[in-house]
Amino acid sequence: MKKILSCILFALCVSFLHAQTTAYFKVGNNGSFEKIEHVSAGGYITIGADSVWKTQVIRWDANYNVLWKYKFTDAAIAAAQLKIVEANDGSFYFMCASTEHTGSTLIIKISGAGAMVWQKVYYLASGNMNSIALSKAVSGDNGFLFGGGQCTLYNYVIKCNSSGVIEWQQQYYYPLSTGVITCWSIIPDGTGYTVSGSYNINSLLTFKLSAVGALLSHSAYTYTGMQIVPTRIMKLNATGGYAIVGNYNNSNNNKTEFVAFFDQALNLLTFNELTVTYTQFTLNEMTVINNGRDVVVDGGIYDGSAFTLAMICMNNAGNIKWKKRAAGNTGGSNTNVEFRGLTTNGYTSVHVGTGYNEGRIMAVIDSNGNGLCNNVTFDITNYHRTLVLQSQTMSVVAANALVADVTYTYNNVNSFNRVIYCGSLSGIAEETPASVTAIVSPNPAANQCMISFAGKDIPQHTLLSMYDMAGNKVFETSVEAQTSSKTIDISQFPEGLYLIRLSSDNAILANEKLVIMH
Repeated sequence: MKKILSCILFALCVSFLHAQTTAYFKVGNNGSFEKIEHVSAGGYITIGADSVWKTQVIRWDANYNVLWKYKFTDAAIAAAQLKIVEANDGSFYFMCASTEHTGSTLIIKISGAGAMVWQKVYYLASGNMNSIALSKAVSGDNGFLFGGGQCTLYNYVIKCNSSGVIEWQQQYYYPLSTGVITCWSIIPDGTGYTVSGSYNINSLLTFKLSAVGALLSHSAYTYTGMQIVPTRIMKLNATGGYAIVGNYNNSNNNKTEFVAFFDQALNLLTFNELTVTYTQFTLNEMTVINNGRDVVVDGGIYDGSAFTLAMICMNNAGNIKWKKRAAGNTGGSNTNVEFRGLTTNGYTSVHVGTGYNEGRIMAVIDSNGNGLCNNVTFDITNYHRTLVLQSQTMSVVAANALVADVTYTYNNVNSFNRVIYCGSLSGIAEETPASVTAIVSPNPAANQCMISFAGKDIPQHTLLSMYDMAGNKVFETSVEAQTSSKTIDISQFPEGLYLIRLSSDNAILANEKLVIMH
């Protein structure tokens, strides 16, 4: 009987902890969203373009209302390689391409309140330099990094301070390369950085850098017959490893994409070919949910008549947990819709993209993939492939980019016409992603239980609270800074399911379940 009760309580717990309001809606009659990022102060920031490809940066609150906005109208700005990151001080770095110097990288700094701080182009004395990757700096550093790769500058990473001044710049060579080596994605990782790159047309080149650009370690894998483009790397909190999403072309005519998982030492654990039977399949972006336990990737599918939205959730073992595909919501002969970017908000993911008739679209999706309107069949096969590990040593040489101030024209004119197709925006609240892992043992428990903490150090003013299924707080105690565990007496509480919450200054650090069975 108690075993059955435990299973029922576990099912209720999943619902209790993860229940979210979902919605699918548009905010403009035309244009597109290309990227979205969750902001530490709450809400989101998006980048995209209007119907005539003028680049836009828009800051939203938690209820998807506009706080401030920019439209860059200068003819020198190209709506290509759009990226945005939040710096450690709450300001934003926006990156796109510029036609200056035959082709350059434009970086614009905007304060958290929406004030224009500076505009700079990074370029070469000869040749073009259109960058692909953008990242904030390591903790305590308010600067940023960017990188890319083309014929005149291979596999480069450039580090700048908060004023846009170049602090260091390097190129990272791999001896087996017979063509351009490219840096596709950079993330801060502890006291340094991890980079996802590729060389030739069939390889994954992943490497770690120190805070000053020194090469610490790397791994290189090849798979003959595939053209690999590893578009995004992310850290998995649950394992300390990494996930990479990417595209490749082969003989099946763009019907396959991939998601790869690495351990902390950059060893490839599983390489997953995701293959469809439709005409075309694209995965554009990735985020992590459930405190880094799972990844969600999104993009679009073309079935010969229209593009449809596509989302896939995978665990860190490379297995598909759920998959969702949906058609557009407007009438007419063209119902094309596609997701271009997504971000995480605790257990939920927030997706953005574009529709031919719908314009700029958003979707708030819960941890089970719910939130879209017109779901259709999604047939996909997950093949676990073996890649060949290479053993050559990388080398480092200096890069030679230059920087100059620019003053490009912009305005604050953007029009919005929000239409909710399904779900509701009422009741959607910010859910702070857990930064500390809490392990409850034993669980179920009868008289005492111990909560062990891992991840980030426990900060000052931390509280450990317990709630019953009705949402009533039934217990609370303080937790000293950097404590590793806490034992509580539960002998006087009725049997049932409880929520254990760790919080600091109103920020939720961790949520876990506890089943009491006397």
